[in-house]
Amino acid sequence: MSAEPRRRAAPEPTRFLNVDLDVAGAAAVIDEIADALDRRLLVLHRDTAGRRRAAHYESRRQHATPDAALRAIAAVIEGLPPRAKRAWRAATVRDFNVGVQAGRSPHATEYAIAPVTAGRIAKLGGRLVLSVYAPFPRPR
Repeated sequence: MSAEPRRRAAPEPTRFLNVDLDVAGAAAVIDEIADALDRRLLVLHRDTAGRRRAAHYESRRQHATPDAALRAIAAVIEGLPPRAKRAWRAATVRDFNVGVQAGRSPHATEYAIAPVTAGRIAKLGGRLVLSVYAPFPRPR
């Protein structure tokens, strides 16, 4: 009886995960923003530390590229009612956080952000952040 050759698992590829919108500031500011965003985006979680609050969101649908996800979230912020827009401008953190899961292949992966998309985020007073998560340990 011969043993079958041991097959190696295919390496997990690098991939775009999603874009999180992270906002933080005074409790009243974040409460006003949350009242408007809770209906438009998926709420991931909220944090409170003293008088400071933070809220974390992502698009309600999965986008194929970071650029598409950034545009979708920017459109939501651009469409906020006036009170929520004032609160948005008063927030101390307005991060558009692009998440990427690093894999063992390919050697390099690029995700382009169009100048018009970056301009929209800048006009909103947002900051582009890149979070890269380490590859999973190699299977033994």
